[in-house]
Amino acid sequence: MQDDKHLFMLIRQGNRDAFDRLFRRVYPPLVSYARRFVSREDAENVVQDVMLGLWKRAAATSISSSVMAYLQTAVHNRCISILDRQKIQDRYNSSVRMSVMESVATFENYSARELSTALGRALATLSEEQRRTFEKNRFQGKKYSEIAEEEGISVKTVEYRISSALRELRLALAEWI
Repeated sequence: MQDDKHLFMLIRQGNRDAFDRLFRRVYPPLVSYARRFVSREDAENVVQDVMLGLWKRAAATSISSSVMAYLQTAVHNRCISILDRQKIQDRYNSSVRMSVMESVATFENYSARELSTALGRALATLSEEQRRTFEKNRFQGKKYSEIAEEEGISVKTVEYRISSALRELRLALAEWI
């Protein structure tokens, strides 16, 4: 520990070799300490930033406790800042996600209502026979043979009415398809 204080005094004088020796000595335990709070990558970045800050501000920095205690406190504070920033980012992302989901739901509801209205208008343009036959098949789920029997027409006529209704609906609903 006395050696760390001596190295720090040399660092304050701009001794790069002293900084390198201190860095090699404290880097592994500081990264290990930071890993308690953040990912390995973030831990390595935090320790490197703290050590760079120590090098840049060594002349203006006074350490009353041990050098290691000072560095651990700096690393701890940086890790807490990262965690706070991540919480804020998570809240923001959650808020944005909810906003997007609400917008999509609103758009989908709006679009569904518009499509439903457009379909109603398009169905109104069909002949009564086409509309009735189409609705029995598509909305009531009846088979062609059942519709033919109910309407007293051939299955081929049912096929014709539905295919012509589909053709007209495709044209009327072209912007939706």
